[in-house]
Amino acid sequence: MLNNNGLQFKMILVDLDGTLLTDEKKIGNSDMQTLQILGTLNVIRVFATGRNLYSALGILPNDTPFDYLVFSSGAGIMEWKNKEILFESAIEKEIVINVEKTLKELELNFSVHFPIPDNHKYYYYKGNNSLTDFDERNFHYKGFSFELINGFPLDRATQFIVILKHESEFEFVASKIKDLKIIRATSPIDGKSVWLEIFNQNVSKALGGSFLCNKLNISRAETIGIGNDYNDIDLLNWAGNSYIVENAPQILKQKYNPCVSNQNNPLTMVVSKYLS
Repeated sequence: MLNNNGLQFKMILVDLDGTLLTDEKKIGNSDMQTLQILGTLNVIRVFATGRNLYSALGILPNDTPFDYLVFSSGAGIMEWKNKEILFESAIEKEIVINVEKTLKELELNFSVHFPIPDNHKYYYYKGNNSLTDFDERNFHYKGFSFELINGFPLDRATQFIVILKHESEFEFVASKIKDLKIIRATSPIDGKSVWLEIFNQNVSKALGGSFLCNKLNISRAETIGIGNDYNDIDLLNWAGNSYIVENAPQILKQKYNPCVSNQNNPLTMVVSKYLS
C-alpha cells in the first residue's frame, strides 16, 4: 500500500468510541470490509481505546478482524487473536496513597482502579460535588464499584479517574499531580463531562503504538492514526500520518487532517487515500 508520497504504511491505529464505532456502538459495514482488506495486505490493525479491557471485550465480537487492542488509553496491550496481554502498567501503592490524599483534600469525585485485567473494578470516593455523570457511572458499574472508605486496599492501581464539574478545573487539578501521566478525556457516559485520568508515566496510546512498532519492526513513519477526542492527541502527534473525524471538537479539527464522521466509515475514507 502506498501513500501519495510513495511511502508504505504498515500499521493503522484507530480509536473506537466516536471514531471507528458509530453512535450505535457498531463498526460500519464499509469499515468492517476495509479491516478485512487490510488484513489480506498484511497491514497491522490496532484499536486504541480509552475503554478498559472488560468494556472493550463487551462491544467487540471475537471474530472482529484486527490484530492488537491498546486499551485503557495505553495502560494495557492485548494481542487479539490469542487474547494474550503483552503489556500492562500500574501505579505503585505509595504513589496511590499520595494521589488519593491529594484528591480527597480537593474534595473531588474520583475512582481508583484495580490492576489489569480487572481494572473495570474500582473504589470510588464522592467529594462535595454532586455530578450526574459520576453517579451514572457508578450505577453502570454496579457490582464492580465499591465505596472507598479506609483507603485503597490493593498493592497497585491501574489508574485514577477524576470527574470534574467544569473544564476550567482541569489545569488546576493536573498541576497538583506530580510525576504521573495526565490524560484529558470526554465522558463516554454523558458525552460532555470532563474526565481527568491519572496513569503511570509509561502510559499513552502513542506509547502503545511505539511498543507495537518496536515489537514488529515497523517505523513510526509507516503508521496512520485516526481519532476524535483529547485522549487521542498523543497518538495523533506520534503517528506518521494523522486524521481527525468530523464529529471531533473544533479545536482538534484545526490541527489534524480531516476525515468524515464516525457515522460515515472514516477508516475506509482514510485508507482509500493511500491505496494505489
